[in-house]
Amino acid sequence: MTEKEAIELFEKAKFLYEQADMERDIENIRYILSQNPINMNYVIEQINIVNSKHSENIKIFNIIFPPHGNSIPLTLASDEERISDLIWKLNYLQAKKKGKTFEEFRKAMKNTAQEKQNGGTMYHG
Repeated sequence: MTEKEAIELFEKAKFLYEQADMERDIENIRYILSQNPINMNYVIEQINIVNSKHSENIKIFNIIFPPHGNSIPLTLASDEERISDLIWKLNYLQAKKKGKTFEEFRKAMKNTAQEKQNGGTMYHG
C-alpha cells in the first residue's frame, strides 16, 4: 500500500466514523425529545456532548440569531430554552451530516475528474 492509498483509506475511515458519530448524536437527541416527560438532565447532558464535539455550532447559532443582551449559562436556562437549544443542535447536526456527505461526494468527483485528466480512460458505453 502506498502512502497516498493509506492516506485515502484513513480519510475514508475518518469520514465514516464522523458520519456514524453524528448519526448516534442525532438519534440520541430524537429519543430524548420523544420522551414524555422530557428528562432535563438528559437534555443538558446531550447539549454538553454536542457542544464538546461540535463547538462551532454555538458560533454559527450566534451568527444566524444574534444575541440580544447577555447570554445565560445552561444551568440557569429555562426548560423551554434548553429544549430549544437541543432542537437547534439536532437541526445543526442533520445539516452538518448532509454537508459532509456532499463535500465527500464533491471531493470524490473532483479526484475522479483529475485522474481522467491525468491519462485515465473514460468509458462512454
